[in-house]
Amino acid sequence: MTKTEAVDRLLELADQIYESLHEMEDILQEVAPKQLQMAKSYWLAHIDGALENRYGYISKSFVSFEDTLRNLEEME
Repeated sequence: MTKTEAVDRLLELADQIYESLHEMEDILQEVAPKQLQMAKSYWLAHIDGALENRYGYISKSFVSFEDTLRNLEEME
């Protein structure tokens, strides 16, 4: 696998993670909305911040998924 292929695959996996996070949010919204708010305040925020910070719940991680991708692209 080349570095470019690795970056492409990692991006696909991140999209899958975000799809799963959306499903988790939908489930919590349906059965326990208060728990969803707590999840958004902590574990959903940390997952998002560590990946692409699409939702900006918290500031991004010190070493994020995007940093890893950038480093891989620079190595190519």
